[in-house]
This record gives sequence, C-alpha cells and structure tokens, in this order.
Amino acid sequence: MKRLASVFALAALATSCAVSPPDNTYAFRPGTGTIENVQAARVAVPGGTAPETPLRQMTRPRWMDGYQLALRMDDGTTQAITQDSDAFKAGDRVQVTPEGRVLKLAAGAAPAAAVRSGSGTVQSAAAGGSASSQSLSVRMDDGTTQVLTVQGASFQPGERVAIGADGRVLPQ
Repeated sequence: MKRLASVFALAALATSCAVSPPDNTYAFRPGTGTIENVQAARVAVPGGTAPETPLRQMTRPRWMDGYQLALRMDDGTTQAITQDSDAFKAGDRVQVTPEGRVLKLAAGAAPAAAVRSGSGTVQSAAAGGSASSQSLSVRMDDGTTQVLTVQGASFQPGERVAIGADGRVLPQ
C-alpha cells in the first residue's frame, strides 16, 4: 500500500510541473518578435478526461522533448514558449498567433501590419507589457483578425469594439 501511495505522489509531482524549464506556453501573448534564445525543454503531456488507473498512470509517457523559445516581443516584453519543432534559431523573426502557434516570418518582414479601421469582436484579451496596457485579438467584421496593444483601457472577450484610423480602440 505504501508503494502505491509513493507512485501516486510521484505522478502528482510530475504533473504539477508543466514545462522544465518553466515558461508561459499556456499564458502567451499574441504579437510579433525576435527569438533571443532556443534551448531544449521537456514538456508534460497533458492528461485526458478519461479515468486514470494506476497501471495506465505508470505506463504512459509523462514528458515529451521540445524547444523553449525565449522571445523579445516588438512591444518590449519577453515571453518563453515551448514548441516541438527544432526549426527555430536565435535571431528568427516570429509571430505568435492568437491560438498560441509560433510562426516564422519571412526575412525582412515588417514587424507588424498597419492597423485597419473598422468594427469587430474581441476574441482574446491579455495583460500587455506594462501595467496599463492590454493585448487584444480582434475578429473584424470582414473575417480578418488584428492583434493590437491598447493603453489605459480594458476589454473583455466577446465585447464589440470600433478601431479608428488612428489605431484607437473604443467600445461600441
């Protein structure tokens, strides 16, 4: 019985550490930036919702190998995101999508597209680089998505907004 309790304690410890070294893969902020460093990482394999049996817990793999990307975002913030691809290297320009995927940008790509005016719905909202900023992913009425950083305002997913030609975001 003591041995079974030890197995459960080790399983709980292993699942409490999502990434080694730790990063913000699940609390990412969309935007563009530059990779400052790439290092090998181990990522916890997320469990499903099916009931676990002691045998299943002991036999399934708990970790997978990946690569942690240290990113310097164009807004000056930093974030670390782990990917399973070894195609990234320091100096690469990348875009973090609203879904959390990291995509390489073509060499010489502009840091960010110009803001387009129009109306849309906030898809996601996250704290920005400073205490008073917020990063928004806005699904525009024309079906496109824009990622914007706003200062001094707070928006929630599902909220309708209007984006002015000057880049200001206002509630609708």
